[in-house]
Amino acid sequence: MQPTSSMKEEFLKKWQMGLQIFRPSIDNTSVSERKKAIKLSADVAMASLRKGTTCWSRALIEKTATEDNFLVRQMLTGIKAEALINKKLPKKIVCHRKIVRRSKKILRRKSRSASEEAAVKAKRLVKRRTQGLRNVVPGGEFMSNDILLLRETLDYIVSLQTQVNVMRSIVDAAEAGIEQ
Repeated sequence: MQPTSSMKEEFLKKWQMGLQIFRPSIDNTSVSERKKAIKLSADVAMASLRKGTTCWSRALIEKTATEDNFLVRQMLTGIKAEALINKKLPKKIVCHRKIVRRSKKILRRKSRSASEEAAVKAKRLVKRRTQGLRNVVPGGEFMSNDILLLRETLDYIVSLQTQVNVMRSIVDAAEAGIEQ
């Protein structure tokens, strides 16, 4: 799944708009502040491409809205910015540790064959990797459905590829301009 050229163009337009909004405040700042501004505008541009249709884009919008509300409102014009900014993500469900420990002890008491043991290990590995995905994808901790998590992850990866490709193109163009 490769990002389309129209996706790259749209990302570049949104990202440029975000950088232009930050421009007056960036001129007299440190390198770390500039880096933060570039990352923030890239995140909002990437999330605005999806117009809040994916969980990860809504999570990025909510995160950046708390950091810089003005930027988010400017970049999300025309796609119901207020509804996206004010939309709350579902609460994270937390299990009580005591109950989890007790249920694990009960499961351990039962004897298992070698094939059952292998199945249990495979399930544990899948669960660990799924949890890793939930930690990496914005808003992933709120997704209880593994299939939805995989779809969101694929969509997020395509958006990140778009972001990287556009940034590479800019660096290549800048390097070509310096060499001439």
